[in-house]
Amino acid sequence: MKILVAEDENITRHRLEKFLGDMEYEVISCKDGLEAWEVIQSENAPYLLILDWMMPGLDGTEICRRIRKQAREPYAYILLLTSKTEKEDVVSGIEAGADDYIIKPFNQNELRVRLNVGRRIVEMNKELLEARNVLRKKAIYDELTDLHNRHYMKEILEKEYARALRHQTDLSCLLLDIDYFKVINDTFGHNFGDFVLREFSDCLKREVRMHDFVFRYGGEEFMALLPNTDVDGALDVAEKIRSICESKVYEDGTNSTIATVSIGVASVKSHQPSESNKLIAFADKALCRSKSEGRNRVSIYLKDSSVKSGEDKISKAEDFSYLKENISALLEKTKKASVQSLCLMVRNIGATKYLKHNHQVIQYIELIGERFNLPPSIVESFKNAAKLHDSFKFMLEKALNSNSTGLSTSEKREIESQPDMMAELTGLFDFFAHERSILQHHHENYDGSGYPVGLKGNEIPLGARIFATVDAMVAMVSERPFRKNLPPEKVVEEFADNAGSQFDPKLVFLFFDIVEKQGLLSVPEAVLAKAKEKVREAMRKCQP
Repeated sequence: MKILVAEDENITRHRLEKFLGDMEYEVISCKDGLEAWEVIQSENAPYLLILDWMMPGLDGTEICRRIRKQAREPYAYILLLTSKTEKEDVVSGIEAGADDYIIKPFNQNELRVRLNVGRRIVEMNKELLEARNVLRKKAIYDELTDLHNRHYMKEILEKEYARALRHQTDLSCLLLDIDYFKVINDTFGHNFGDFVLREFSDCLKREVRMHDFVFRYGGEEFMALLPNTDVDGALDVAEKIRSICESKVYEDGTNSTIATVSIGVASVKSHQPSESNKLIAFADKALCRSKSEGRNRVSIYLKDSSVKSGEDKISKAEDFSYLKENISALLEKTKKASVQSLCLMVRNIGATKYLKHNHQVIQYIELIGERFNLPPSIVESFKNAAKLHDSFKFMLEKALNSNSTGLSTSEKREIESQPDMMAELTGLFDFFAHERSILQHHHENYDGSGYPVGLKGNEIPLGARIFATVDAMVAMVSERPFRKNLPPEKVVEEFADNAGSQFDPKLVFLFFDIVEKQGLLSVPEAVLAKAKEKVREAMRKCQP
């Protein structure tokens, strides 16, 4: 333990230095009060102090008063050295803040005993301070995620809401909910679920500013308060988080999955909440809208456009919920029927090879869905997109081929514009929004060299990246009029060579994992290991 000695008499100081050194203290020695005060103010100041009562610059009692005024933590134990023996003098020294005193010339055994007492007091105070800090941390932090907890959120919300009103600034609130989190817990267990929560929390902390606040609101629900941020700025932050989560793979060495997030946004200036809790309530309503419209999206709170009478409103929340669920179910049935009708129409006009191709693509999509533990609704969207893609492709090419025996330049351009044409066709139905993004961007390349927009990396929707990988796989292993199917080793090499350029390298790596575990391709272990290493290198190069 460090100990400070402040004594202007050389003989006494040297005697103290040797005695304390023999007791295995790390001694910091000062010749006057000013020098001692400078050491006490330093970052690593000792908490055991031996101060001479009378010194040049500052005497020992003045240093005592200054230290006690600062209320330093941990507690500093102060022993005064003095030649004074009158009780009044001793009392004045204790009143100044000294813990004990010893009369010069000091007795070594007496000093040893008094220092042992002081050392115990300092160590005990350090332990109490550490225990208090632990309790303080538990009071304001969530133990699992290390984010601020809901209890502390209430305190911060009141302060920031009052500050925004006082200074006429804005305050935005994000409520975030991990989609289908119960499925993750049920499938992989709560340990992996906790891992996902921690990783998601780290992601949130990275994507907000230093002066923003992030809380674990409860379970898989989180909240962010963004001071001095209007609703447009909050939407930008929310969309960035949503996009990152959509592409993030959670892997703990044993399990892996993807978990999307739904987000609701509200702000003080845009929505004028009458109290701080209303800001959360508005964000919560926006979050409910994100979930009811399909999840994996950001929604802003929508205020009523006009004031309605009580008779015009649905009186019970459960009535509205029931109505919404029934309408959603009806739209889902309409969506399913639309896809089935289209596939039936294509089958009736002789698209046998497309149906076979589509069947294989859907099988691979299901395998990837299982590997990622994707929610059933997302897997269904991917499968719908595959069915729509092959049906539209057959009909578009049939229409072109029926016009002429060969393709003209304009017809070739039309084929190249098929992604946009497919997106336009699905755009006729609002409930095909997810499928539309897949169809429009499945020809985008990971390095930005694709079409129709030239999106790059994670800018490309995850569904489009997955579909591009699966569709290419089926195309390679299928025999075509202009070429034979590729052997398994060549398929693996093609994916490895194009990881990071045409394909998302993370998806290729996970696809190889599926190939290996499911035995989809008969490939020697050495070939697959070499291909995996090549993909790992591509993943490293693609990191920002």
